Amino acid sequence: MAHKNRPNYFLIWSGLMFLVMVSLGASLTLPKRAALLLIFTVAVIKALLVALNFMHLRYEKLLLYALAIVPLLIVAVLFFALFPDFVFRG
Repeated sequence: MAHKNRPNYFLIWSGLMFLVMVSLGASLTLPKRAALLLIFTVAVIKALLVALNFMHLRYEKLLLYALAIVPLLIVAVLFFALFPDFVFRG
């Protein structure tokens, strides 16, 4: 993991705090459906910022990306496979 320049952690943290405020503002002002869409979009952006910068995935090889993505795919498959059970059985 030899990288030449480090990310500006304060700038990234400031961006994360801004995105939290966007989510909070959306939940208070937008209609429910639009707010949920914006909040989930912001959550994905925040997750990418954290993974790429604080977990240093930006500087890693492709194999490490695969190790990070495969468990997420498994969770997504399980979520969609079990979702009808949660909805219809309460």
